[in-house]
Amino acid sequence: MLEELPVDPAAVALADELRAITVALVSREVAPEAVAAALPLARALREKLQGPPRARWWQQDPGAPMRSAGARRSFQDQSPLRGLLNPVAPPLAMDREEGPDGLRLVGRVRLSRAYEGPPHGVHGGIVAALFDEMLGAAQNLAPPVGVTAKLEVRYRHVTPIEEDLRFDAWVEENRERRLTTRATCHAGETLTADARGLFVRVDFAEVEQYMASRRGDR
Repeated sequence: MLEELPVDPAAVALADELRAITVALVSREVAPEAVAAALPLARALREKLQGPPRARWWQQDPGAPMRSAGARRSFQDQSPLRGLLNPVAPPLAMDREEGPDGLRLVGRVRLSRAYEGPPHGVHGGIVAALFDEMLGAAQNLAPPVGVTAKLEVRYRHVTPIEEDLRFDAWVEENRERRLTTRATCHAGETLTADARGLFVRVDFAEVEQYMASRRGDR
């Protein structure tokens, strides 16, 4: 993993079970009586998962919402693309590796039929989301990070479901407030897509004040 951060193994196992349930719902012809029997079990499970609202990842450390270890751990837990505790996430695993042109970020993921778009292929919007995650994370190779200003994706081949995919991301240009990162996606030796992201560094405290004013809770 990109960073070894402790997580609750029971919560990870529960998220894995919920992912498996999602795959079963979209890939199996389940008998109506089995669905009817499963429904009260699902409701009972939901009722057990009660508690106070969880702090969002950027609320972990108000003084440094984008930099603290607690925020990074919380983001990795909750991310819709790589969060081990988020059953929506595939999840995407990341590592830093030395590439031909320097340090790069490598992502590995295997997508189930829950993410299928074209026949045998990953939905294009999911591919774009994975690129956004990789390109955004690659900013950490040249901090400070910013927010996505532009995302360009070129689809070169069907990105297959139920196969191991590899994403490579690196910094292409770094100048003052603007940072450009690039990424590729391969299935085996096949390049299925590539992308470029433009990120703009912002004052996140100012962003929080603006969003608070929109919510009326300043």
